[in-house]
Amino acid sequence: MKTPPHAWIDSKNPDQRNWIIHYLNSRHVGFQEALRDGWLSQTGSDDALIHAIEKNMHDPLFREHYGKLKNAWRQKKVRQQRDKKSATFVLPVATLTTLEKLAKKHDNSKVKELSTVIADAWKDYQRTTANAQKDKATYQQQLKKQRSKYEQREQAYQRVIEKLMVAVTEQIDQRCALEAKVGGADSSPLEAGDIAEYEALMKSYSATFAPHLTELSLVRFKGETLTSRVENLAQARKLVAKY
Repeated sequence: MKTPPHAWIDSKNPDQRNWIIHYLNSRHVGFQEALRDGWLSQTGSDDALIHAIEKNMHDPLFREHYGKLKNAWRQKKVRQQRDKKSATFVLPVATLTTLEKLAKKHDNSKVKELSTVIADAWKDYQRTTANAQKDKATYQQQLKKQRSKYEQREQAYQRVIEKLMVAVTEQIDQRCALEAKVGGADSSPLEAGDIAEYEALMKSYSATFAPHLTELSLVRFKGETLTSRVENLAQARKLVAKY
C-alpha cells in the first residue's frame, strides 16, 4: 500500500501545521485557494490542510515545492536538536504528576512544559534580581542624601559654636576692660533715666550677634532665642529701676 504524501505530518503539532501552511502559501499560488476550499468542505484544520495538499499533488511544481518543504522541515528539526542536550532526572511522583497535569492543561509535551516552567522561573529570578538592585540603588541614594544633610548640620553646628565663642570672648574682653577702668564690677540698679540708653545698647549688641545665629535652625536648636533673652533682661532692669 502506497504511503500517503502527508503521512509525515503530525496532527498533534499545531506549530508544524502552521509552518507548512505558511511555507506553501508563500511559494505556490494555487495552494491558498485549495486550502480555503478545504476549510469549507472539511470539519478541522488538519483535514483542510491534507485536502489542499492532495488537491495540488498533480501539479509538478507543487510536488517540487512539497519536497523542498519536507527537507526544510527536517533541517529545521535538526537545528532545533542542536540547541538541546539530553538529561535524565529522577523526580518525586507528586512532582511528575503535577508536570503531567500542567502539560495536559496547556496541550504540551512534558519536556516542553518543563522547559516553559524553568524559563518562567528564570525570568522571575531575573526580574526579582533587577528589582532588588533597583531598590538597593534607591536606598543607597537616600542614605547618601541623609548623610549629606547630617554633615551639613554638623558643619553648621560647628560654625555656630565658633562664632559664639568669638562673640563671648569679645564681650568678656570688653567687660574686663570696662571693670578695670571703673575699679570693679558695678551691679547697682540702673537709674530710670538710663533705661532707654541701656535698651538701645542691648538692641545694638543683639543685632550684632543675630547674623551669627541664623544657622541654629539647621541643628534644631530648641532653646530661647537671643532676642527673647535680651528682652527678658531689659524687662528685669526696668522692674528694678522702678523701685
